[in-house]
Amino acid sequence: MQYDSSAFEPRSTADRLSSCPDQRSLQAIVANNANALLVLDLAGTVLFANEAALRLFGRQADQVQGSPFGFPLQPGLTVDAEIVRPDHSVVIVDLRVEPIEWDGAPAMLAVLHDITERKQAEQLLIETQQLLHSALDALPSAIAILNQYGQVLAANVRWLQLGPLLGVDAIDCTVGSSFLAACQLGVGPAVVVAAAIEQLLASELERYEAEFATVTQDRCWLAVRAVRFGAGERVRVVIVLEDVSARHQAEQIGLARRRVLELIARQYDLRTIAREMLQLISEQMTDLVYAAYVIRSAAVFASYSRQVLHDDLPLLDQWAHELLVLSPYRNQRISELEVDSPHWQTMQSLIQMHVINRSWIIALRTNRDPADGWLLLCRRTDAPLAPEDRQLIDQIEQLTTIALEQHTTLHKLAYQAHHDSLTGLPNRLLFEDRLQQAIELARRSNTLVAVLFIDLDRFKQVNDTLGHAIGDLLLIQVARRFELCVRATDTLARHGGDEFLLALPEIDSPQQVIMIARRLHEALEHPFFINGHEIFVSASIGASLYPIDGTDVITLQRAADMAMYRAKGTLRNSFQFFDAAITHSSLEQLQIETLLRRAIERHELLLHYQPKVDRAGKLAGFEALIRWQNAELGFVSPARFIPIAEETGLIVPIGAWVLHEIARQMHAWRQQGLPIVPVAANVSALQFAQTSFVQMVAETLAQADLPAGWLELELTESMLMGQIDNLRRQLTDLRRLGVTLAIDDFGTGYSSLAYLHRLPINVLKIDRSFVACLDQADAVVEQNLVNAIISLGHHLGMQIVAEGVETAGQHRILLDAGCDMFQGYYIGRPLPAEAVVAWLQK
Repeated sequence: MQYDSSAFEPRSTADRLSSCPDQRSLQAIVANNANALLVLDLAGTVLFANEAALRLFGRQADQVQGSPFGFPLQPGLTVDAEIVRPDHSVVIVDLRVEPIEWDGAPAMLAVLHDITERKQAEQLLIETQQLLHSALDALPSAIAILNQYGQVLAANVRWLQLGPLLGVDAIDCTVGSSFLAACQLGVGPAVVVAAAIEQLLASELERYEAEFATVTQDRCWLAVRAVRFGAGERVRVVIVLEDVSARHQAEQIGLARRRVLELIARQYDLRTIAREMLQLISEQMTDLVYAAYVIRSAAVFASYSRQVLHDDLPLLDQWAHELLVLSPYRNQRISELEVDSPHWQTMQSLIQMHVINRSWIIALRTNRDPADGWLLLCRRTDAPLAPEDRQLIDQIEQLTTIALEQHTTLHKLAYQAHHDSLTGLPNRLLFEDRLQQAIELARRSNTLVAVLFIDLDRFKQVNDTLGHAIGDLLLIQVARRFELCVRATDTLARHGGDEFLLALPEIDSPQQVIMIARRLHEALEHPFFINGHEIFVSASIGASLYPIDGTDVITLQRAADMAMYRAKGTLRNSFQFFDAAITHSSLEQLQIETLLRRAIERHELLLHYQPKVDRAGKLAGFEALIRWQNAELGFVSPARFIPIAEETGLIVPIGAWVLHEIARQMHAWRQQGLPIVPVAANVSALQFAQTSFVQMVAETLAQADLPAGWLELELTESMLMGQIDNLRRQLTDLRRLGVTLAIDDFGTGYSSLAYLHRLPINVLKIDRSFVACLDQADAVVEQNLVNAIISLGHHLGMQIVAEGVETAGQHRILLDAGCDMFQGYYIGRPLPAEAVVAWLQK
């Protein structure tokens, strides 16, 4: 009800109310009342309005009194009304009219209460509730609010869809129903959710989260989150349900994808990987009855069946293989197999038996031929492929591409790993594998196996004169000619460079091997024409026989190699069988060389120290002598391994180790407070020839903080032959460091006396061969030679050391001849480092 206050008209002063004592009291009460009061006559004209009413209407007294009220007068009834003020603002009031007597006449008293704020608050609450319901309905999640009894106070539309999936009836999810009671009587996840709601209402939990598979829909998962707020009678529980089926499916596909990728990474064969992909499809398509997978380029066919009879499976496989290989839907990515097609009709009975309602043929696009990969899906559900099904097919397509790339790469790598890139022949790895197979066959059949090692003669001359490009073309043509000389069961391989290997299985006699070798030689008799060049080449061939020359792959190859070297050493373009007697020493030398290469890092080398004394018998120094104790060979004499070390160049790192070990040991003795005497070390010609030798000696002494005078280097006479200026420069650099220099085994070489006096040598060591027979009766010549060496050395200002002193007689003769120092078993045997301490303490 709306009332326009402009309806009030002013009235004359004559029309004012008359006053009387009772009337004045009533007027005073009305006038001073805090409520808005109007006095009306029975016709509805305003007789009087108090100040509160004037403020409510927003008008003056003369604008209100005498004007019609404008509202129907219904005594005893409270109604809401709207008052429009002059400023167009609206005030909402509740109006109640009661009969009174005013100035002795019947009248009506209107009481007005301003309820504008309350009405606005009520309207705002209504709008807020409407907005809340609209917002809840717009959310993708299902939301419901429960009271303290578990009844639904509010819920959105999504709740009515997802709530029943927990295992309750749809009616139990509507507003006003007892959702908690329904969950307690429900099935599946409803019982678990009920327990959680009870704990939330009892304040035992603040929050609850869980995920459940629904009981009514396959592959559907719900995430449940519940939060409590409020307390006591005002406690509320908000439940949020979210469909997480897509995430769960993605996670399951991701796990299955990782399984497939792991198989690919582990280099499983394509058929195994294909079966795993079909298993992935079956996990996501629960209605899948049968599936088949074909990769034509790799000749791979795999199938999957669910509840298909064992006897029917071969028929389905044959049908699927023919269907996918023929590919009638070559131009389409995903094609449904028509029910009336000939391919469907041929298997109509089996299809009906296994309730196959729809089938699809999918082309798997890869980096190869678009028609290379195909997938057949037979499903029970009579429905088109869903978007998630197409996403799954995309995943299978990606995995197929990765698997094919891996398959191709592995085949390439396998070929490259087992074949020579230049000639295309098997390489050594593949050769050894086939040779091992031949050995196993020969062991069972009691036959022979021959291994031929072929080396082209003067091939280096072709490379040096005509270039490596011509040399490579020559190797290719040689390989082609050799291939024409062998059987299909034989294995011809390139060993490397200009060397070839040939394995001949199932040989009955050595004569067959000789015939093959002759055939190979004959193949090289005719010239090779390459880029305008006429080239002649021959070959040296060595052969070994299983089981005569060895019973394993390595031994047979090594024996054939040695036989080839013997053939090359006797006459070019020749052939030799292996001879074990001739190669025994070579094998021993090779074994020592192999073990010696690891001796330093395995800490197998050690030093012994042989004392040297002066004429008074006082300790004057030591000579460091190297020893080798090997786990396989035992103690190895220096006479056996030093020449091999010299020949192979291993003497250089061994010599460096000796100097570092001497410096380390002398530093340790100094740390123990022991008196130190000079220690001598033998230096090889190869070691001395290193341009960094002097610097290495200086750094070794500096690192151990040792004065150079405590180190003596022993050189052989043969090392002094050569460029005298370079030799003197290097020896002078060593002398400047303070190192003592000695000539070892003096008298056995061919050193020039003219050279000798020009070099900064400190010490001459008389060779043991002169000392060994000094005390014999007929040793006049040896005694004269020793006397001459001692006299020569003294005249050149050098000290003389006699080594190999083993008897008292030898010592006495040398002493009488004026020898300065003595070394040998008579003085003392070589001692380990710990035994040297006693000598130093003397």
